[in-house]
Amino acid sequence: MTRLLLPLEHHPHAQDLADHAMLKQLKKLPRRVQQVFLLSRLDQMSFADIARRLELPALSVERHMNQALQSVRAEHDALASRAGQWYVRLQSPLVTPSERIDFRRWLDAAPEHREAFHATELRWRTLLAPARQLGHDGWYRQGRAALSIGGCSVAIGLAVAALAAIGFWS
Repeated sequence: MTRLLLPLEHHPHAQDLADHAMLKQLKKLPRRVQQVFLLSRLDQMSFADIARRLELPALSVERHMNQALQSVRAEHDALASRAGQWYVRLQSPLVTPSERIDFRRWLDAAPEHREAFHATELRWRTLLAPARQLGHDGWYRQGRAALSIGGCSVAIGLAVAALAAIGFWS
């Protein structure tokens, strides 16, 4: 009798479909959120390093990371949402010893909490393939853009208006 290497319920394309769905969700996020997420996931930068590099408050980095992680969880799953919030908060340089104790109490309060947190850790690991696709060309490594095209248009418009006003009053 031959022995199966994979269980019968294994679907080789199931992970590809899941990766595609996660990539689709990540692409819906604002560019800054994507950038923070990719710097963390692909370049393994700490929240503090990302904050320094992008000149953002550490709390904004934490908020962006939470938004990225929440975007790939099942909708209407309050427990998964809370586990994701804890997962991100524990990586923040702003987390306090008191919050770590609160997390431990939350984790020990119910087996479902442990399962949700473990599922969040697994979800984080599965985000590597979609993250590689999203950041394949390294766009996220660029710092803050001096001005976006939209910002340039506004700046040019204001400059022209200012010059016209000065010329008009001269």
